[in-house]
Amino acid sequence: MKILVVDDEALLVKGIRLNLQNEGYEVITGSNGAEAVLAAQTQEPDLIILDVMMPEMDGITATAKIREFSNVPIIFLTAKSETEDMV
Repeated sequence: MKILVVDDEALLVKGIRLNLQNEGYEVITGSNGAEAVLAAQTQEPDLIILDVMMPEMDGITATAKIREFSNVPIIFLTAKSETEDMV
């Protein structure tokens, strides 16, 4: 299974990548929404773990663009704590 992990915090991405690789997953990484869209299109991951708040293009906008060509499952990462943000 190939997982795309995208977050602008490099240390967080590194930790997630190492943990997933230790479990046997292939991991692709990116640091902003534009990279997420490109990687989703060219690498065809089975799952995307995507930060909501990123530079260049946020996770919500990236998701909308990814949905134009893919129905891959997406899990959002967020530091937001409001109930409506988490839902």
